[in-house]
Amino acid sequence: MFNKTKKRIINTGQNLPQATYGKQFELWNKRDRLVKKPIMNQSRKDGTVLYGGHAVNALVDKNNQRYTYDFDVYSRQPKHHALQIEQSIDQGVNADLAYVEQTSYPHGRKQKPLFRVRTHMNDNVEADFNTMPQGIRFTKRKGVRYETLGRAEQKYDRMLRHPEFGRGFNANIDMGRIRSFKRRR
Repeated sequence: MFNKTKKRIINTGQNLPQATYGKQFELWNKRDRLVKKPIMNQSRKDGTVLYGGHAVNALVDKNNQRYTYDFDVYSRQPKHHALQIEQSIDQGVNADLAYVEQTSYPHGRKQKPLFRVRTHMNDNVEADFNTMPQGIRFTKRKGVRYETLGRAEQKYDRMLRHPEFGRGFNANIDMGRIRSFKRRR
């Protein structure tokens, strides 16, 4: 889905020491403080909206959660917010560990921009920052904005009807989690 687009690398941490695998392990140990907390604070302060697996996990009960690693974020300033997370990671481990990859994805006949925070050592995706859709409906939990479960269901339904994007597996799982949660309420 993302392979055919031109990618641009933005790296603000080049003045820091080069990353090592030890710094990568340090990030894994401090991930809640260096990635999750700043993303949650962005939502509270700047109005970004989390979507995807983390959003569904935040809105369903513990029985309907699944492991998910990267964060998916809608933002009015996706590049700016992605760079904030890249800097949080680099400064938190005092090394040039993260960078932002500017890419795009197909949306109808257009290409929409996507800013992906990745790590140098193993190319892990820490967060994807996408342009905020107009009129998005969200719900708040502890001040953090999450897309509604209804909106998530609509997206997953589209993904399942158009499996060529290769996102059907997780969409099917997440759709089942949402439906199971709604049945139990």
